[in-house]
Amino acid sequence: MAQLKQAKPVWVTGAGGFIGLHLSRFLVGEGHHVVGFGRSEAAGFAAATGAFYSGGVTAHTMDAALAAYGRPAAVYHLAGGATVGQSIADPLKDFEQSVVSAACVLDFLRRHAPDASVVLASSAAVYGGGHFGPIRVDAALDPYSPYGYHKRMVEELGRSYCAAYGQLVSVARLFSVYGEGLRKQLLWDLCGRLAAGETDIVLGGTGKEMRDWHHVSDVVRLIHHILPAGEPRFTVYNGGAGAAASVSTISRMVLEAWGGNHRLSFSGKSRRGDPVSLISDPSGVPAGLQLQVPLSRGIAGYVDWYRTEILAEPLGHLRRSAP
Repeated sequence: MAQLKQAKPVWVTGAGGFIGLHLSRFLVGEGHHVVGFGRSEAAGFAAATGAFYSGGVTAHTMDAALAAYGRPAAVYHLAGGATVGQSIADPLKDFEQSVVSAACVLDFLRRHAPDASVVLASSAAVYGGGHFGPIRVDAALDPYSPYGYHKRMVEELGRSYCAAYGQLVSVARLFSVYGEGLRKQLLWDLCGRLAAGETDIVLGGTGKEMRDWHHVSDVVRLIHHILPAGEPRFTVYNGGAGAAASVSTISRMVLEAWGGNHRLSFSGKSRRGDPVSLISDPSGVPAGLQLQVPLSRGIAGYVDWYRTEILAEPLGHLRRSAP
């Protein structure tokens, strides 16, 4: 097959997912030719970007992309397990989606594109639940869930390939990423209950749990910026904004943006292993990449997106997860 490339492409794995699709659109806007990989078809990808390979990030799909478009200049590896809960329910599947996929990507690049720069998406779950206040990037790692352990393994894979083979690798430890297109977790579930007409809403936990909320548009700018260049060096960045807010505060912001009269309470029952506080120390974030979307605007924008896009979908698709 003749190569279709004119300039080296940029690969995005997990490109059909929430962050991956936003990142792909951002990269196209920056003038890059993006090749995406995902576990299933992503209808919104081709229209916004370019080539997309379904079936996951495997030797087969990467061979096909290499033959068609040539060696990538950069790879943003966002594919992996989705949530802590899913990793607890099926740890082997989470291991395969997170650790095995990262190993496949890194080793494929070692053999076929050793000069490609790599960003690996990790998670604040690697820190575990024993931290209070802002967490520095050099804080002790003590994950609780399979999800957190597997993200730590992904980081160590990146470190090992940098040390052994000179691959350029950076890691982004992401905190609570939200924004238009997110179809899971607190905001999605809460809007779904509001759309269903619930007025007396009871959430798990105490409501005092603190999280670092980072709008996806700010996150993709960060991920793009930390792409390594120059001498081989393994670097980890906290992908958080330092925008601490309690679950109760965020939930009430959603209710206010939605409108109407609703009662919000908390059961007091927390899921085992859920940290009380998970907030980034943003001091290591490169200049110019600090929070640009304030929480009030970001939450209001999410509610507007849900009303405009999700409520317009056929009923059977209302609870659909992102690809």
